[in-house]
Amino acid sequence: MVNFLNTEQMDVIKDGNQLGELDGEIREYSMPEEHIDSGLPAKRDPFDPAPIIKTLAQYNGEIDKMVDSAMALIVKDDNSLDLATTYTTQAKALASTIKKTKDAEKRPYLTVCQALDQFTKQIIDRLDNLQAGINKKIQPYLQKKDAERREAERKAAEEAAKIQRELEEQAAAERQRAADEAKAAALAAGMSKAEASKEGESAAALVEDAPMVVSNAVPTETSVKTETGSAKLDEKWVFQVINFKEIPDDIYEARKDEITKAMTPIINAKIKAGMRCIPGLKIFKEVKIQTRASKGAFQWEAGYDYQNQG
Repeated sequence: MVNFLNTEQMDVIKDGNQLGELDGEIREYSMPEEHIDSGLPAKRDPFDPAPIIKTLAQYNGEIDKMVDSAMALIVKDDNSLDLATTYTTQAKALASTIKKTKDAEKRPYLTVCQALDQFTKQIIDRLDNLQAGINKKIQPYLQKKDAERREAERKAAEEAAKIQRELEEQAAAERQRAADEAKAAALAAGMSKAEASKEGESAAALVEDAPMVVSNAVPTETSVKTETGSAKLDEKWVFQVINFKEIPDDIYEARKDEITKAMTPIINAKIKAGMRCIPGLKIFKEVKIQTRASKGAFQWEAGYDYQNQG
């Protein structure tokens, strides 16, 4: 077998065990010359990712060699096809090994995090449910107070508008009185009717406009404040889809990728069941190379030089 990996400085798979996995414990990672396999749990900071990253970083050198070999490869006959297949499956196997190594290292942390998340969710859910129950009791009364506030606001606006109209009527009457008096005086002085009308307009213009009336102050929102916080009614616009077909195209286009991803499982299921004609879809065959690394085809061991093996 041809192998283009040189793993002299790697300890990846040995006797079927993933690197660093020893009876569920986390071991100290280092380069082979520094590695001491005592079989005992390592004493290290469990929150320091540096040792794990150092272990995974060892693969970069091997990947560089794989890239060089692959770049020089030309598939032109059956022999080169076999070699290329070996190369690609080796790359697939190494990628799988790296992922398994990382997953094995993450597993203890994920187990702890999952337990913490699950327990925290349980107690937070209790508090959320408690708050929801209390809010259901608060909301009707706040809505009643808000209705009273809105009614007071309406009455204050009506009263202000009424006073505004009265003041404007008074101002209009005052302008008319001033205009009539000025016009009468001008006629008595021997002015013409046109001149008298201008005198009346000038006198009316001197009368001040009615002042703007501001309604009595009413709170702009319904809320309650205590020493521990506050509660208020919050209004916002929301939506409910009643017909997907009528949604504007620009909204669909803005989220086409997410919508397609959400529909993919059901569409794939229909295609797998034999459907080849679905309105709005183009269904066709896509050709890709599928690779599979044979189990046990090759394993990495420190100090073993696969580069020279045929």
